[in-house]
Amino acid sequence: MPEVIIRVRNQWSVIEGMPFQIRNELYELLSFDVPGAKYSPKFKDNIEDPEEREKGWDGKIHLYKKWSDEYLTGLTYRVYEHFKNEYNVIPTFIWEMKKPPKTLDLQWNYDKYEIRPYQKKIIDTCVQKGRAVIEACTGSGKSIVVSKIIQELGVAPFLFYTLTKDLMYQTQEKLEDSIPGLKVGIIGDGECEIRDINVVTIQTVIFAEYGEKYFKKALVEIKASSGMDDNEYKEFKKEKIDHIIKKREPILSLIKKAKGIYSDEVHHWSSRTCKDVMMLSPNAYYRFGGSATPVRADNSYLTIEGLFGRKTSIITASELIKTGWLMKPTIRFIEVEGRPPITLTWAEDRKKNITECDERNTCIIKIARKLQEKNIKTLILIQVISHGKYLEKHVPGSIFVHGTSSKNKRKEIFAKFHSGEINTLISSTIADEGLDIPTLSALINCGGGKSPVRAKQRVGRVIRTGSPHALVFDFIDRGKWSHSHSKERMKLLKTEKEFDLKKITQSQLLQMDGEDLIK
Repeated sequence: MPEVIIRVRNQWSVIEGMPFQIRNELYELLSFDVPGAKYSPKFKDNIEDPEEREKGWDGKIHLYKKWSDEYLTGLTYRVYEHFKNEYNVIPTFIWEMKKPPKTLDLQWNYDKYEIRPYQKKIIDTCVQKGRAVIEACTGSGKSIVVSKIIQELGVAPFLFYTLTKDLMYQTQEKLEDSIPGLKVGIIGDGECEIRDINVVTIQTVIFAEYGEKYFKKALVEIKASSGMDDNEYKEFKKEKIDHIIKKREPILSLIKKAKGIYSDEVHHWSSRTCKDVMMLSPNAYYRFGGSATPVRADNSYLTIEGLFGRKTSIITASELIKTGWLMKPTIRFIEVEGRPPITLTWAEDRKKNITECDERNTCIIKIARKLQEKNIKTLILIQVISHGKYLEKHVPGSIFVHGTSSKNKRKEIFAKFHSGEINTLISSTIADEGLDIPTLSALINCGGGKSPVRAKQRVGRVIRTGSPHALVFDFIDRGKWSHSHSKERMKLLKTEKEFDLKKITQSQLLQMDGEDLIK
């Protein structure tokens, strides 16, 4: 075999001296099946003409280009292991990635943000390696970890990508609070103030690069590939465009010049559109992504890995509970009793067995009232706006906040909840990803759902130390789809050995008093 040379670059690395056989092997190795591909008219098995069938789509996304012998750089270790394990060949690596110099002298607010030992380990690894996927449970302080990485690297321009405007503003506040004297740029929600460190909505970049026509199509594609539910998508697709129209060129220039990137909630970045957005930053040497659960069931995680590199840090809730950094949660799944009504679609199932299920709502209201009597700070999560309005009417003293609430209104309500002026908050999925509610003691999951990311994030809201309780209430629903989703949530949470998880019946729940609920 001739000498194999791999030229490692920021985005696409190139293999020289590639034997034909291995080229085909890597083409298959660095690929994954697209769910539902067999229904596409482009799928080769659906093409009648034999000659055209050979040109048809194989139903996979390939992250290796046979015609140029290029692959996404984050997959380098997979390429290396294939050569080594299958052919006993060690490629020669030529590192053409140019590490940018440190240009910013940033300080850290040690008086307020002490770095924990496990956080320091993550930070040191990321700074050394230059790219990584950080898998860290909710409550582990991932935002502090990322802020410290940015502070230590001191490179500019640096981009922090978010998928919602709420997270954009929250991230700006956290960065400026943890790095004294830093002024963080905001690019999104109609605002554009470009600085050395910038928080950017991915929607802004998509619109600026591809225009309005492709913008809507791209958002639909991200929703389909990332597993967003309808409420998440409604929040995600909101984007004011005034700043893009006025400052399109400066925005695109910033993206191109970026030396470092961090992408929040990186489990959403497996889509083609998000991959294309990353390709707009050829000079970005540093590339990091973070999530509580980055791995995707459909194996499209290969794209995330290709863009950001391997998971270099995994911090589970159970590990932090054992070491005293998080609280052990009490999780109760309440089995809804009675014969389920007949439903033919998921929408009917959700309506009859979740949002308008009298038995279930009776349990929710009882739990909320008893927790309120005990002065326990409680978050009630819903999926459907009408469900939130119904619960707000039947839980005295509760406040409902959702995606259509104004930014100032949401900020005001969350501040009152944080201070204790409000003890029972009902919220749509805007509270699911990244929202910082450190004083939460109880959570009631009223919206169902099967997302593994959501299930872990929700428990993570209540297990931070400093609260008197860590209580989670969920339901084993009785519909065709909702029951299956319940089992998925419960199965995932059982993987955390330190979670105290039990099933109880609806009848048992209704007989409990306030003391029984918090045991």
